[in-house]
Amino acid sequence: MKKAFLLSIILAFGLVSCEEEDIETANRVSFENDTVLIQVPRDAVDFERPVAVYTTTISSVDRQFQVIINEDETTLNSDEYSLPSSVTVPANSNKGELILTVSDISLSFEPQTLALELVSDEIFTGNAILNVTERCDDTITALNLVFDDWAEEAYWEIYDLSGTPVIIFSGGQGGVYTDLDNSEFNAEFCLESGDYGIVVYDTYGDGGTVYTVSVGETVLTSATVPGGSPGTAPTSSSAVFNIE
Repeated sequence: MKKAFLLSIILAFGLVSCEEEDIETANRVSFENDTVLIQVPRDAVDFERPVAVYTTTISSVDRQFQVIINEDETTLNSDEYSLPSSVTVPANSNKGELILTVSDISLSFEPQTLALELVSDEIFTGNAILNVTERCDDTITALNLVFDDWAEEAYWEIYDLSGTPVIIFSGGQGGVYTDLDNSEFNAEFCLESGDYGIVVYDTYGDGGTVYTVSVGETVLTSATVPGGSPGTAPTSSSAVFNIE
């Protein structure tokens, strides 16, 4: 009885091991990585980025796999991208390419996700998360605003000072920060080397907004918008900073 029981355990272990080995060597198709970074040039229109798809086996005929979007895990605006509904792995190859087309309408340096799934009735399939961001070929510069009780009173402008001062970025106009009382606002910009200016305003005049411009851990400038006299006269704080 003991020998029979031991034999049963050995056979059962052998079957499990074979099943695991079969899974390891199964016919599969998957994306180039589970997570793929897609960097899009600023203001690009119809920027194309191939995303590779690989199979574990090679066939003598073309193989086509459906590509679907997982809407629950996708944050990228549908107006900013397009992609085919399927991808083909050519005959006698184990690699295909899915062409993602992206336009920079509202991209930033904060990744927007595009969750993709491969579908097939005959083969194990894989998923991928594409993290889509704006690409910066210069210097990523951060702006941080810390508001008081009246965030809607704050707005700001960033100027290019390489010639006649020109506003290149702005925000907060019209009291859009109403819901950020005693909170923060963060934004990032891609700036070329040169001189820049920032002005932060308080429309009521009691001041209070703290602003900081930085590159990585290096603070380029930081100040607090002062209150005015009388307290209802609009006030502002300005500073100049340099990007090397």
